This record gives sequence, C-alpha cells and structure tokens, in this order.
Amino acid sequence: MTNRHKATFFFVLLLFFSVVPVVQSLFFSQSFQGAMVIEKEVKADFIKSDKKFVLLFFGYFGCRDVCTPILEEMSKMYESKEFEEIKESVDFVFVNLTPEVEAFQPDLFAKYFNNTFKGVYLSKSELFSMDRKFELYFARSLSDNSELNHTDNLYLIENNPKTKVLKSIYSTHPLKRKKLIDDIILLKSSER
Repeated sequence: MTNRHKATFFFVLLLFFSVVPVVQSLFFSQSFQGAMVIEKEVKADFIKSDKKFVLLFFGYFGCRDVCTPILEEMSKMYESKEFEEIKESVDFVFVNLTPEVEAFQPDLFAKYFNNTFKGVYLSKSELFSMDRKFELYFARSLSDNSELNHTDNLYLIENNPKTKVLKSIYSTHPLKRKKLIDDIILLKSSER
C-alpha cells in the first residue's frame, strides 16, 4: 500500500470514528424526539445510590469538548426551579470511561460541576461489560490518543433495592430538559 493510500485510509477511518457519535446523536434526537423508552433491567452494581432515580452519563475525566458542556447543562438543570420537586429523588452519576486515571478523579471531576454529583471509576473489564448493557460506544480518538470518542446520551435508571431498570435514553443534542423532567415526575407519581 502506498503512502497516499495509507493516508487516505487513515483519513477515512478518522472521519468514520469522529462522525459516528455525532450522526448517532442527530439521528437519535430527531427520530425519537430526544428520548427512547427502553424498560429493561440492567446489572449496574456500580450505582451506589439510595434515591429512586439515577441519571447516568458516560464520559471521561478531563473531557472538555463533550463532557464539560453537558455536565454544566446538567448542573443548571439540577439546580433549576423546574427540577426542584424531584431533586430529592434523583442522583446524577458520571461514569468514567478511561480506566488509566486515578480512582478518585472521576468523582472529583463530577463534583467540580455540582457538589451533589457522583463520579464513578470502573476498571477496564467493568467498562467492557457496559457497552452492550447501555448501547454505549467509546473508542480512542485516532487523531489524539489522550481523547476519547464516545456517545453522549443520558440514561434514566429506576433504582430499586434489588433491581435497576433502564427506563429511557435521552439525546443531549439538544437535551430536552422539559421532557426529561416531565418523565421523571410521571414515573415518580405512578409509584404512589
């Protein structure tokens, strides 16, 4: 293979891995009005919460382009007047996708945006079992090995003492805050 062919091949590969998460998000947000109802039980022992609902976001420690804006938006939503009536029932959990960081760093990163957020460190083997459970995509960036391309969806988990049920997946492009809040209010009211 000539150098020109190699360069073209790597460019196409780079383009593919850079575009897949964006295309998924755009398709997902338009096709499903920002949310997809799932209703499946998931094994997620890493969720340590006593609250009825958990919002999960998968990202990585230090991510500036994707995670930082989403975590800032989540903090604004979490502190908003609209979220106030359900705030005591909802935990926000940031799950780190890069096992090479120190175990304390994901929690530190999450708490930078909101001191009530929780950050979770998972080992490499724990991470590889997550992708299928949560329809999660993540891979090292071909242009910068310190970066990660990953889906940036928000996962709503109903957190029961013995089971965890993935209720819905929400697109964050754009995040339809009202729909997310209304869905949690409806779930909360249906348990009474």
